[in-house]
Amino acid sequence: MRLIRWVLFCTLFCWTGSVNAAEVKTQKSSDGWRLMVNGKPFFIKGMDYSPTTIGESSDNHTRRNWMAVDDDHDGRNDFAYQTWVDVDRTNKRSQDVKEVGDFELMHAMGVNAIRLYHHPTSDPGLQKINAIASAELNYTKELTVEKEQKILRDLFSRYHIMVAMGDLLGSYTVGTGASWDAGTDYTDPKQRANMLKSVEEMVKRYKNEPYILMWVLGNENNLQQYTHTNASLNPEAYARFVNQAALLIKKIDGHHPVAIANGADLLLEYYAKYAPAIDVFGLNKYSYGGFYELWSKVGSIYDRPVMLTEFGDLYPVFKNGQHNEALQAKVHRLSWEDISNHRAGKKVPGNSIGGFVFQWVDQWWQGGDPWHQKQNGLAYPGVTSMGDGTGGSLTRQMRKVYWMYKEVWGKD
Repeated sequence: MRLIRWVLFCTLFCWTGSVNAAEVKTQKSSDGWRLMVNGKPFFIKGMDYSPTTIGESSDNHTRRNWMAVDDDHDGRNDFAYQTWVDVDRTNKRSQDVKEVGDFELMHAMGVNAIRLYHHPTSDPGLQKINAIASAELNYTKELTVEKEQKILRDLFSRYHIMVAMGDLLGSYTVGTGASWDAGTDYTDPKQRANMLKSVEEMVKRYKNEPYILMWVLGNENNLQQYTHTNASLNPEAYARFVNQAALLIKKIDGHHPVAIANGADLLLEYYAKYAPAIDVFGLNKYSYGGFYELWSKVGSIYDRPVMLTEFGDLYPVFKNGQHNEALQAKVHRLSWEDISNHRAGKKVPGNSIGGFVFQWVDQWWQGGDPWHQKQNGLAYPGVTSMGDGTGGSLTRQMRKVYWMYKEVWGKD
């Protein structure tokens, strides 16, 4: 009876306690850096996951948070649980083809982590500074805290996939209160205060969740032309602010490391001098034969474990009007082999801790037309596609690169 009472107590109350949070840390030894989760090495086989409904676009403020999408109103998230595999690539779903869902497909591929950003919020104050059109609609009306947590807890408990949770830290002016034209100014005290408030909300909301792997700050903030910040013009101010944000996180949560998501390997000298609180150097970088001197460069200038926050085939090649899937798979294989070969115990300096593939499914809107898939690289980054679109946004046609990762990660 006492045991039954204890089981009942835990069922009702233990889920929300900090005891459920994973203990994650970076660890350096004689053969390199490792990411440790609850005392065991964890090599990131990650996915940048942000599926979009056909016709929706960030450019015209119609794109919804994927966790808010339940267009058939059956109480289940459409992308997580209701995508289907178009094996024959007919773009037609027969009655005997069952739903499988992206979570199951990623799990079968070998994915153990995804990247997310937390910015849709129920805080009216943060909604005003987040620069996300319809943030209130996406969060408070369609995606409550309870629904969001249910989805991400299921991602972890059933599919064993963790989350690298990020704050854009002013990239695209999100979280600053600045206008798009003016851009984020890291020398502005008011904007810095706004961004720190956003970071604080993120950590307090998720710090006890069992699926959290680490915190990620920014996304290519140093690439001014893409993200509308002055980080590259004021690198010392930016690096100091990154350090301030990392220290704030560590004051609230001492159980997860803090990473930066940089644009390539720029500003390393500034991070080394002004951002010692960062635990992991993350970067978005695309290469077609491995990453060459990246590992030794980071190791000599900013001695941190290295995580590819984005990598893949950003500019696919088309042959006779068809996407060259074999070449896409080759590019990904070479990149992953280099990432894997520079982990601890392998090639010196052994500072790789894995990376996040960019990305899960094609994003038509990035090619300039959310209703049609243009033949340019930005619209074809996915390891899966939605076919020609006639089967709907939940269609999944698995590309060769999907099967390549399934084989390689399955052996790893």
